[in-house]
Amino acid sequence: MARECRRELKQHLKRTNQQTAEILSKHLPEFKCVMSPHQKSVFQPVMWLRYYVDMIDKEMKDG
Repeated sequence: MARECRRELKQHLKRTNQQTAEILSKHLPEFKCVMSPHQKSVFQPVMWLRYYVDMIDKEMKDG
């Protein structure tokens, strides 16, 4: 899910905050289904999804 979300985000070279929010929101319902209760209690689901997208992006850049 995070990889698909990242792929969509990367399609927009100069994306706005609104575009980013829309793409994250699109993937959020499916992502919420796989989150643990602990994750849900610590941060909002959108923050976790953004974290995973950023980690994948970092891996891709660092190799």
